[in-house]
Amino acid sequence: MKRKMKTLTFTILSNDANKVVTRFQLPRKIVYIVSFIAIIPIILSFYFFNETNQKQQMNNHLAADLTIQTNKVDGLQTKVDSMEQKTAKVQAKMKELKLLESQMRESMTELPVSLGPSGGIDIQIPENEMKQSEFVKHYKKTIDEMEQTNKELKHTPTIWPSSSHSISSEFGPRSDPFNRSSSLHTGIDIRGSTGTPVYAGADGTVTLAKYYGGYGNTIKVRHSDKFVTLYSHLSEIKVKQGDNLKKGDNIGSIGSTGRSTGPHLHYEILENGKPVDPYPYMTIFNK
Repeated sequence: MKRKMKTLTFTILSNDANKVVTRFQLPRKIVYIVSFIAIIPIILSFYFFNETNQKQQMNNHLAADLTIQTNKVDGLQTKVDSMEQKTAKVQAKMKELKLLESQMRESMTELPVSLGPSGGIDIQIPENEMKQSEFVKHYKKTIDEMEQTNKELKHTPTIWPSSSHSISSEFGPRSDPFNRSSSLHTGIDIRGSTGTPVYAGADGTVTLAKYYGGYGNTIKVRHSDKFVTLYSHLSEIKVKQGDNLKKGDNIGSIGSTGRSTGPHLHYEILENGKPVDPYPYMTIFNK
């Protein structure tokens, strides 16, 4: 028995009564295919509209993040400028100390060997001795100010954490090297060969020295109530938790452990618990 093909009949009518009514038939499959092809542009339009909307939202989010990070960098630059001023003050104080020491020696040679009473009920203090006393006060005050500034600088990460100065990825928004999505890079990456020494950015105490998830072999150092530094993807860890460090101590070596595409040092500075751009601190004395 011959199988009957399923068709759809289309009738075209005319307003003219003398014209013949036109009828034609099409297989259902063809009608369905044509209908599907007609729907494809609508589906694609909806898809691209939705994709564009998501991209726009992501761009707006990144723009907001960038604005926040820019404000943080501006604030950080203000702090760095303040530190530079402190450094300039220290240098000025050093010159002042040399001058004070010279003046003190001169004033001391001018003092009489024996100071006796000059009569009456008062003993006058010689002018040179009063002058020397003022020098001593000024000298001590200057020393105290210098010691305080030097203490702050010792616990502020102001040096390059590696002998390599080649930066492969900066702080801020970037495309993730693994999934190509937009993300915030919370530190800087310093390119270097495996085994290149890594140095402590400032005086401090090691709070973490172990494999640390995607960071790989990682060291964290607390320098003060304000600053913490992080060094990751290391091939070697040379310190342990609780060790006290001096600025510039060799604490490990560059590697590619954890979530890494090649040998480099991921270096972070956290100020009051939040990541900031390390570069202004690393270059404060080297501009």
